[in-house]
Amino acid sequence: MQSFDALSFILCHAFLLFSMQCDIKRVANKTNLLVLIARTTIVLLLVVLLPAVIVPVLLVEAGVPSQPLYFHDQVIDHKNSYASFGSSTSSSNKWTQRYYASSTHFQGPGSPIFLIMGGESAIEPSTGLYYPFVVHHLARDFGAYVLQPEHRFYGESQPLGLDFEFSPNHVNITTSLMTSEQAMWDAVRLVRFVQAELKCEIFKKSHKDYCPVITVGGSYPGFLSAMMRVRHSDVVDMAYSASAPMKFYSQNVNSTEYYNHITQVAEKSHVGCSNAVRSNLVDSFGSIVRDVKTMDDFQEMLSMLGICKDGVPAYIQQTGDGDIEEIRNTFYQELNMIVAYTFANYNMAYYPPGNTTSLYQACSLFLNQDLEPYERLSRFLLGVENSASTSAVVDTREQQCFNMSSQLPSGKNATISSGDWSGVGSQRNGQMWDFQTCHLLVEQIGFGSKSMFPERPWTMEWLEQHCQLRFGVIPDPYKLVHEWKFDDLEHLGVTHILFTNGLNDGWSVGGITQNISDTLLVLNFENGAHHSDLSAVGPSDRDTLDIQHGYVQIASILKEWLDSLSQHEHKMQPMKDSRQKNRAGSSLSSSRLQEPLLTHIY
Repeated sequence: MQSFDALSFILCHAFLLFSMQCDIKRVANKTNLLVLIARTTIVLLLVVLLPAVIVPVLLVEAGVPSQPLYFHDQVIDHKNSYASFGSSTSSSNKWTQRYYASSTHFQGPGSPIFLIMGGESAIEPSTGLYYPFVVHHLARDFGAYVLQPEHRFYGESQPLGLDFEFSPNHVNITTSLMTSEQAMWDAVRLVRFVQAELKCEIFKKSHKDYCPVITVGGSYPGFLSAMMRVRHSDVVDMAYSASAPMKFYSQNVNSTEYYNHITQVAEKSHVGCSNAVRSNLVDSFGSIVRDVKTMDDFQEMLSMLGICKDGVPAYIQQTGDGDIEEIRNTFYQELNMIVAYTFANYNMAYYPPGNTTSLYQACSLFLNQDLEPYERLSRFLLGVENSASTSAVVDTREQQCFNMSSQLPSGKNATISSGDWSGVGSQRNGQMWDFQTCHLLVEQIGFGSKSMFPERPWTMEWLEQHCQLRFGVIPDPYKLVHEWKFDDLEHLGVTHILFTNGLNDGWSVGGITQNISDTLLVLNFENGAHHSDLSAVGPSDRDTLDIQHGYVQIASILKEWLDSLSQHEHKMQPMKDSRQKNRAGSSLSSSRLQEPLLTHIY
């Protein structure tokens, strides 16, 4: 997921001209993956003058670029156990957190605060505030303030400094401080600080100057948004949670469902795609790997596939103490993992669906019968790396090989297959998400017989071995759901959470897709992908009708809840058993669509 993370949410849409491959920048997590594919123009003059494979890359504005702010009074350990790790003074329990804010539409005390949850990526000023729908539309309609903290241990928000190592030697510290719970307490402390600065009434919800708090997030931040309402209902009045992997974290998703769904959507995007990918990876590529008997054969294979000679991670070449069969098998698994999580990223970006998307173009490449199977894979891999370029045009003649090591997260004992098999991302962000999905945010994601990728079962044994070697962590997949009980929100007495899902999104298999009660509501979007309603571009004429309709529904629901809050305090209480199922394209309630707020969008 996550990976949506140096993210930066700069989205690159690239066609490999002769193979029609399209790529986006690989995100360090889904999270943040606020991916929008822009229209791409192929310049004919370049085709004439530069007959080699060229990748035109179009940079798309992502989020709402903003100047960072810094909260200097954040607490390292909200559970007050940091002293046991060597802290001796109260001042040493403080650190500086980066955040972003917008008061453009704020109408003063008594107006709402949208609290956008940061996720598994650094948030650079070029990204700023994640969601234009919130910043430019909902905030304007409700006269609201917008606040967005950067998640601890990502970007500049380092409670223990960038030099602190997430190693087995520090496991007592890392497992205590790098948790969703600590990140949520960070958000609570920051929002209380901001409420005071804005002169809002903080505790009396019926007071005219009370500023209601609405949490917002997509992907892992969507999970955090919902959990903020569950765990901090005294602070958070309602939550908007898009593409939240709730059932992944309650361990209620079969390990093969994620990539099975990605396979189905790929096939829907381009008929024949799933068989073409499977044949290429299992039959053609698999045959090439099986023919490798010596290290000379291995080097020849790398050359054939366009993989840099020095770009194969050392751990692959050292597998099995240099045994060639172990080396080739590990290489095969890891390269397949790169292909799979790249398709997972393309799946998250498959909006609006059509033949200009990266998913469609990747399928077109694997279906291209004018290319040899190894050429299809080689061009696919070059596209993965070139998609991270900041150049307007990338000439692949300048870069003739793919560097597998570019896919590694930071830290010792890093591997391409990591805690999250949808991809953790690279560098520091990837390391942090690897840690989180090793510890409490366990995601059971594997490859079964119905996916278009070679079979590879996910097992807890594999995860435990990886996580203990890398971080000294023993995965604890049931800790959060047992403590927070988010697998039964109605029985818990939770109210006022809106869940949204794009049904083309692989993560939708682990989302809440049916209404639970009058105030635990769901909107499903048939044409949507990964939190397409909370995209990095925001509402535009490119949106499909179901997403357009969704913007109106979302605003109407939030307005209704805010109106009810102004009349009386709503607290955590048992709810009526009046459930209504929401299928893709249907409305929750016709009354919710009266007097829509967002008629100015289109």
